[in-house]
Amino acid sequence: MNVPDRARQILRAAGLRVTIARAALVAALLRAHEPVSMEDAVRLCGADGGDPATVYRNLQTLREAGVLQPVRGVGRREMFELVGQPHAHEGTPDHHHAHLSCTKCGRVECIEIGDLPHKPQGPKGWAIDDVTVTVWGLCPDCR
Repeated sequence: MNVPDRARQILRAAGLRVTIARAALVAALLRAHEPVSMEDAVRLCGADGGDPATVYRNLQTLREAGVLQPVRGVGRREMFELVGQPHAHEGTPDHHHAHLSCTKCGRVECIEIGDLPHKPQGPKGWAIDDVTVTVWGLCPDCR
């Protein structure tokens, strides 16, 4: 299945209306193979994504619908990646991975590490949603 068709399929599966801007955003995230910031999303979507306000609203809508998950970077730079979609280096949609974040420029990439922590049993009254792992360091450009 080609990327635009796959993007529309993801939107429909989430119960979202398929618009040109949303399909362009999901397609851009599918092609990115790594977490993207809002600024990256605007650039990657081009004119089909709409203006920055439209891209921002669509990022929030996709996050609320469970299509995107936030990825923490350095500072206030919020980044997003598709939920349940394999990256270029992964083989299965249920694959879990960690993120490597540059402490200087904020660049974030997905990395493979051995046994990621599984969801722990929470203390009484807690409901654990997810476990994420971020590894901090300097990217090749900042080293």
